[in-house]
This record gives sequence, structure tokens and C-alpha cells, in this order.
Amino acid sequence: MANQSLVRHINERRLLGILRVSGPVSRAELARRLSLTRASITGMIDDLLARGMVSERAREDSPERRDVGRPGIDIALEPKGAYFFGVEIGVGVLRFALLDLAAGVAETDEMPFDRGLAPDQVVALVADKLASLTLYRDTIRAMGVTVPGLVRRDGHVINLPILGWKDVNLGALIAARIDLPCHVENNANAAAFGHIYSDPRPHHGVVVYLKIGTGCGGAVIIDDKLLRGGNGLGTEFGHLRIAADGPLCSCGQRGCMETFVNLKALQRYATNQDVDEAATDPQLPAQVAAGLAKGDPDAERAVTTLAGHLTEGLVDITNIFDPDEVVLGGAMLPVLDAVVERVAGPLGRRMVPGMSLPLLTVSRIGAFECAIGAAALAHHEEFDLSNLDLRT
Repeated sequence: MANQSLVRHINERRLLGILRVSGPVSRAELARRLSLTRASITGMIDDLLARGMVSERAREDSPERRDVGRPGIDIALEPKGAYFFGVEIGVGVLRFALLDLAAGVAETDEMPFDRGLAPDQVVALVADKLASLTLYRDTIRAMGVTVPGLVRRDGHVINLPILGWKDVNLGALIAARIDLPCHVENNANAAAFGHIYSDPRPHHGVVVYLKIGTGCGGAVIIDDKLLRGGNGLGTEFGHLRIAADGPLCSCGQRGCMETFVNLKALQRYATNQDVDEAATDPQLPAQVAAGLAKGDPDAERAVTTLAGHLTEGLVDITNIFDPDEVVLGGAMLPVLDAVVERVAGPLGRRMVPGMSLPLLTVSRIGAFECAIGAAALAHHEEFDLSNLDLRT
């Protein structure tokens, strides 16, 4: 990219980023923040207006907001100017989300699929779904895809035992079928990013995210950036060893937190019986929450036991990362408020003395958190400067 074009591209991303964080802003204020001349900002905005990326909006003037230039007119992101497609490849289910340019959720959908399908067959289903979005065909700029497994930075799935995938170049399979930039990510990383990205304000500090469902995935965000590890495979908190023994984990080890803190474990605690993963009831968290409300002792035992095991893992996670916030999400959502109530006290007592108890919260994005997070990662590319090649 020529120097002049690169500078313009950088300034365009900076401008879109300002509008995302601040909302509608006057031309004069944009010129001031970007240190551009009035002619330069006018040319850039006129180009974005022609491309449908921004719009002009009448402003109710106030004494605090009287700008030189074109009084009474603000520039705002145009939500319909671009869309970003997110896909969660889950356990027998595909979930889809479409975010607009303002990061609002335009559509969501889901469909079951046979867990025995090969990766290329699953990609074909994703391609068919994308092709069906005819209303957005010319405005979808990029996509993100998540899987519940180990994913390298280059989109290569190292291991996805719950679907039987191993050593799958998912990024290449997608590129062969779909002509869009695509970011492939671990599902917990995507869910965590979606949680943070839903609030456009910059976040400073450390956020730990645990996605609890069929498994127990983890993510860490530091100053708005995902901590991925050297090869993109880090923060596998579900495989912290919290016991000397226990159920066999998908990783081949015993004692992993994931085997004590997931849907199957909750059912084991609620019924005092071990169950096959295929027999795990996805409605169980809602049923246990209803039982808690009625004072059912089985429900109380199930949630208290799960919270105790989660505390074991959170003690180590908190002592290592000193997070400002720990967020719980995933399919266990109906019981997570009750889990937080039972974790806070024991966690505070067992942390290293002098450390601060992190804020413990529950994600409210819901069932489409991974698909929304995948779309958010694609959306982020529109505003992020760190992925640009600045070499000249």
C-alpha cells in the first residue's frame, strides 16, 4: 500500500473507531481529534458517505456543543453500511449471528447438524447459510468462526475431541468455499471478546472469562486484547488440575476442572448418578434453578458442589492473573447467579492475602454469545490498527 493510501486508511479506521466509541461527532471535532485539516476531513467523510459507512445527523445544539464548521450536523456510523457474520460450530448445533457496522445484532439463527459430519461438510453448511443471506449479500465484509477446541493463530484446529476433529486446517477449508476474510477462534475466546466488545468504551485491566457448558473453556482479556499465548492456544483453564483423581477428561488426564464443572457434572451432582455425555439434559440448568427457588435439597447440593469445584480453579486463576473481573457464561447461565453467590466468600478467603477479590459477574449475551463474539472479532478488524502492515 502506497504511503499516502496507507495514511488515509489509518485515518479512516481511526475515524470509524471514534464514532463507535463516542457516538455522533461533528466534522470539526473529528478534524481536531485526528489532527487533520478541514479539507482532509471533508474529503474523507464525503468518501465514507458515498460508501454508506457514515451518515449525517441533525444535532440539537446546546451551549456546550457549538462547533465551528458545519453547525448542527454530526457524523455518525451508518449501521447498515456493513455487516459481519459470526458462526459457532458447537456440539451438534450451528449458531449464526450478524452484526451491523455499529456492532448491533441484526440477526441470529441456529440449526442442528450431525456430529459425525466431516469438517468440510460442516463448512458447506456454513457456506449455504451465508449464501441464503441475500438481503446482506453485498455488505458482509468479513466473518468469524468459533469451535470448542484448540485453535492456532492461523486458523488451524489442533484438537477438537468433542467433535472428533484433529489437525484440521479449518481456515483453509473456509477460504476454499467462502470468499470473505475469516478469523477462526476458540469459542471461549470469542465469547469473552463479545462480552467486552458489546460495550464500546475502552476497557483497561484484566478480565477472565469462563464459558461453562458441555466443557469449561477460558479466556483472558488484558486492556481489550485477548491473551492467546505463543501459538494462540493459551488459557485452557478447564484443564487446570484441581483434584488428584476424577472422571477421565477429553484431554486424556484426570482431575481437570472441566470434568467437575460442566453440564454432565451438574447432572451427576443433582442425581447422584453418573451419566453418559449423550444423556446429559441441556435443560438441566433451568430445572436446577427452578429447584433452587423451591428449596429443593438436590438442586442445592448440585449447585453448591459445582461452586466448590469452580472455586478450586478460580483460586489458582485469580492468584496468577489478579483479574479485575471474572465473568461466567455459557449454557449453565440459569444457575450461574447462584454459583457466584457460593463462590465469592470462599474465593476471597483463599486468595493470596492482600490481593483484591475480583468483581464476579454473569454474562448476559445468552445462547448466541460465541457467534456474536465471532462476528465481533471480524467487526474489530474494521477498527483495529494493530493488524495493519505499517512497513513502507
